[in-house]
Amino acid sequence: MMETVDCQTLEELQKFFDALAPGVLFRGQTREYLRADGGPDIRTSFDRHGCIPSRMLKWWHYSRAILSTYVKGFDGLTDLATDQAILQHYGWRSFFLDATADPAVACWFAANSYRSEPCGEMIEDCFEDPLFVARQRAWYEPADDRSCIYVLSRKALRARDLQTVDLAEITTASGRHRCLAQSAFMVGPLNGPLPDDCIVTRVFAPSSVFRDYAAQSPELTCEALFPGPTVDPVMAALLSIPWVKREVDSDGIGIDFFDRGLPLPEYEMKDIRRTGQTTAYYRRFWLADAAKPETLLAETTFYLTEETLFHGTASGDLIFPNLTRVLRERTSVALEIDGLVRHPYAANSGQYGKGVYLEAHEDGTMFLTELAVDHFGARPGGFGITRGCYFRVDDEFRWHRIDHPEQCDCGREAHHAHHLVVAEHFEYALKEQEFTQIREQVFAAVGVNATSDPMALEWMD
Repeated sequence: MMETVDCQTLEELQKFFDALAPGVLFRGQTREYLRADGGPDIRTSFDRHGCIPSRMLKWWHYSRAILSTYVKGFDGLTDLATDQAILQHYGWRSFFLDATADPAVACWFAANSYRSEPCGEMIEDCFEDPLFVARQRAWYEPADDRSCIYVLSRKALRARDLQTVDLAEITTASGRHRCLAQSAFMVGPLNGPLPDDCIVTRVFAPSSVFRDYAAQSPELTCEALFPGPTVDPVMAALLSIPWVKREVDSDGIGIDFFDRGLPLPEYEMKDIRRTGQTTAYYRRFWLADAAKPETLLAETTFYLTEETLFHGTASGDLIFPNLTRVLRERTSVALEIDGLVRHPYAANSGQYGKGVYLEAHEDGTMFLTELAVDHFGARPGGFGITRGCYFRVDDEFRWHRIDHPEQCDCGREAHHAHHLVVAEHFEYALKEQEFTQIREQVFAAVGVNATSDPMALEWMD
């Protein structure tokens, strides 16, 4: 049975926490939300706000890549709970609730209100070209009302088949991610409000009382709870995702506007002023327009599509009849996306993914790899393909991985496994006849803007 406790002083709150049995979690809120029947309405961010499918798929893709690069023991292929749980702390909507094992952390969040606002800055890229970037500044300010903390029973959560993911046990090879700073747990996955029987106690107190309790732990500051990119490698990787040009009329001022490739709140925001060569600002361009007769991809047939096709999951059955037929007819094919893909393990380079490349060899073997482009600042440069994997196709059009003397030996299995996910998406798009030929050797998916930014093409010449 859920209890309700009202604490008017720090001493009363301290006494309540001291009397709690071990094995509970805490969730602090600046206000309580109620259901129509008067019970607490505790919902996940996904349940409250829904999602933008294309953005969710992009978050999912980058979360796997970033966590498998920086988090010890994360393989990038499984562990969806850890995936969602960690990334929620950086702005991704998930089916999990934030909680903490530390009552002082819960008090800090009960005593401080989240605020955010859009802001912009005129900067220069590595070539000193002027750009305007839009960002989301975030901060916390003291709340001045009656706040609440929920005490959650781990035993009751287990009885409801709800996971409690201890994010403090997840460590990075270097630095400190924000989940560790917050002694964070995630509870879920949830569909609808948290069941009442998982809540042991509702604790109400003036915000000032919760703030006084948190102040007993002077290390609890916004800067410590939300460490910046110099400390937090996950945050640094998220901020390295390429910026994307905003498709607006700039009124002839000659300066383009860019948004972060994944919008996320930034705490302790500092002016950018100028960025280095490893920061990319993407204007739409197609390698299909740059593949001149003297280039490597001159004889390749291009299929242009939205960036979303590169993200997400697939069944993994590797049966590709339509893709196999296209390759046998055209020899080499590139599925090119409208965007750049940043690989966290290559964060110090200027190379990005631009899709996948497939080639049929004379012996019937199929080659699958990544379409790659160099991109520094706002300027694209050289392009080509990386080393990849080889496959044999059986009579049912199922692809089987085979050893080959020229195969990639990077050891990043998740990276190459994802190329097969993209190939399966490509297979489905071919089956559904989503592509229309727009000129010789170039097809485009429905709704794709197949026009390159002329400035980008000029830099690639």
